[in-house]
Amino acid sequence: MAGDVRHYLQWHITHICNLRCAHCYQQDYAFHLPAERFYPALEQYMAFVSARGLQPQINLTGGEPLLHPSFFDFVAEIRRQGAKWAVLTNGTLIDTEIAGRIAALQPVFAQVSLDGVKAAHDAIRGPGNYEKALRGIDCLKKAGVKVLVSFTAQKSNVGDFAALADVCRKHRVDKLWWDRVVTADTETLALSTEEFASLVRQANEIQLKFTRRRSKTKIDNGRALQFLCSSEPRVYRCGAGGNLLIFLPNGDVMPCRRLPFVIGNIETTPLEEIVAGSDLMCELRTAPPPEKCRLCPKLSLCRGGAKCVTYAQTGQLHARDVNCFMPLP
Repeated sequence: MAGDVRHYLQWHITHICNLRCAHCYQQDYAFHLPAERFYPALEQYMAFVSARGLQPQINLTGGEPLLHPSFFDFVAEIRRQGAKWAVLTNGTLIDTEIAGRIAALQPVFAQVSLDGVKAAHDAIRGPGNYEKALRGIDCLKKAGVKVLVSFTAQKSNVGDFAALADVCRKHRVDKLWWDRVVTADTETLALSTEEFASLVRQANEIQLKFTRRRSKTKIDNGRALQFLCSSEPRVYRCGAGGNLLIFLPNGDVMPCRRLPFVIGNIETTPLEEIVAGSDLMCELRTAPPPEKCRLCPKLSLCRGGAKCVTYAQTGQLHARDVNCFMPLP
């Protein structure tokens, strides 16, 4: 039904969560997507990607998606309609039974968030949750599921990355990827440019070490600006405005969860009309790169860096990445 070019839907099927992470961008923790609203929304999305010849991948998240009572019913319907799927979870609810049920539905991957080793992770996500997340990872691996670990770098945990990489290797995680916390708090949360540059260099050195040791765990250094120190760059470009959409449990549609813009609601306006009528979607897709970046030799790789990080700190949507450490020409 669709081509090989992938389109990603990050679907927050619930705001309900069993954790209260220090850096969470969510404010409401009390609403599930009603099951009866899921199916027409899915039909609209599938028609949207089919009309464009795209291969849909639906990443279910929350809140904590595994708390939704209809989670496995939703996944079954997603697969029935021919879409790929993945789950983004804190990992704390996954036991042998849950891991087996996930594996049986053949996800592209299961992503578990780890924000450092025990002390740092539990300081951010609550006491005891580090061990619970590791248990969930082990159950998923034993069930044959591809496991990604997501690390959100901030001032309190930036020194944990090397130790976390070793933990991921020992637990046979397939990929450890990382990104910066999105926040306006530059005093206590956001990385300075020096901290970010140091972490980029460190992450690349760890990947080179893992490659020499033939480790099966990959350190993915392809996010915004991380390629500046990577020997084998696989450059990630933000899909906001292009091959990415966000659905929230109340039907709101966003171009990116980390940018604070709602472009419509799928329960009141057809998805095609929302996207076609959104000036912001067009702007994100077609705006020229930041003026300071236009003579940079790396421009074609990053297009100015992470808009969400820069917007959170400056209020400017098309400014040069606040953590870029490339010398200006």
